Amino acid sequence: MVEPAPAVEIDGVTKRFGEVVAVDDVTLTINDGEFFALLGPSGCGKTTTLRMIAGLDLPSEGSLRIFGEEVGMAPPDRRPVNTVFQAYALFPHMTVRQNIEFGLRMRRVNKTERAERVKQAIAMVRLAGMEERSPAQLSGGQQQRVALARALVNQPKVLLLDEPLGALDLKLRQEMQQELKALQQEVGITFIFVTHDQEEALAMSERIGVMSQGHLLQVGNPREIYDHPTTRFVADFIGRTNLIEAEVESAGILRLQNGQLIPAEITAPVGTTVAVSLRPERIRLHPRNSTTRDSTSSHPTPSEASLNDGASLDGAITDVTYLGHAVVYLVAVGPANVEVRCEGEQSDPLVAGTEVTLGWDHGAIAVIQD
Repeated sequence: MVEPAPAVEIDGVTKRFGEVVAVDDVTLTINDGEFFALLGPSGCGKTTTLRMIAGLDLPSEGSLRIFGEEVGMAPPDRRPVNTVFQAYALFPHMTVRQNIEFGLRMRRVNKTERAERVKQAIAMVRLAGMEERSPAQLSGGQQQRVALARALVNQPKVLLLDEPLGALDLKLRQEMQQELKALQQEVGITFIFVTHDQEEALAMSERIGVMSQGHLLQVGNPREIYDHPTTRFVADFIGRTNLIEAEVESAGILRLQNGQLIPAEITAPVGTTVAVSLRPERIRLHPRNSTTRDSTSSHPTPSEASLNDGASLDGAITDVTYLGHAVVYLVAVGPANVEVRCEGEQSDPLVAGTEVTLGWDHGAIAVIQD
């Protein structure tokens, strides 16, 4: 049985603008029906990569295939893709219906089929009853839906989304994240979503490609990217993390800055300096020289056994930030600061100056060798 071709294959693609290398030797495969996020800061090359898939920019080097067909030099109208931009680019003098059917008119789709496809697209994005409104009469979220319907009505095999939620306020953006995810599952086509918002990528996508300075640094599902970052940039860019310096003591053993030895999955030579990535919410915070609190305390005291099962560092709280649903502590550990996030109701948060022990399980860390 012949395996179906991936939706998009990018093979050794580089894009130069004069002397500037915007995308540098990127190789990536995106599967049919996948919700894939390209994530990175401004200027990292993610939008340029998307524009090359769309045909709006042409690669300087490399191969780009959509469902097995080479399209690297093909014009946009010869590709089975549609793009939704952050600026929705709706025609202000047209109604919702006219905006959505515009592409079908350009393709000379007959009136009966055009009406049926527009009706289906309007229902899909939940805009029934708003067909005759102008864009000026719509909210930002509704305009977003019109732009989506206009792209989907053309029945693309791949939908490209370039930060389409960036202009929305936080609450509406979160609502649209859920709607987009549900819409992708309903239509079943490949979505390639460009964003600089880490939480957005984690919440919506099946897989994420993290980019920086034109390079594709890591590809994986959200849990892989979050729990097992392979570079300092990925660890620090995806959520928040503490990067603790350590040295390879022997095969599979690290020495922390306080001299403590901990096991770790690492094959680097003895003496190599590495970073231990430790997420703030995975650290247990234990006040030193205090009586043991009960298990319902907001800062449960780990037993000596539980600390020995993992690792620990001693320090003192220098800053406390109350967030309602969590308390974030900054703990000075030698010359470094470690962030600790205690989730849930905090009835008695600790105060600055409190001496504490920080503990974590071995499985909570990721070792980074770059």
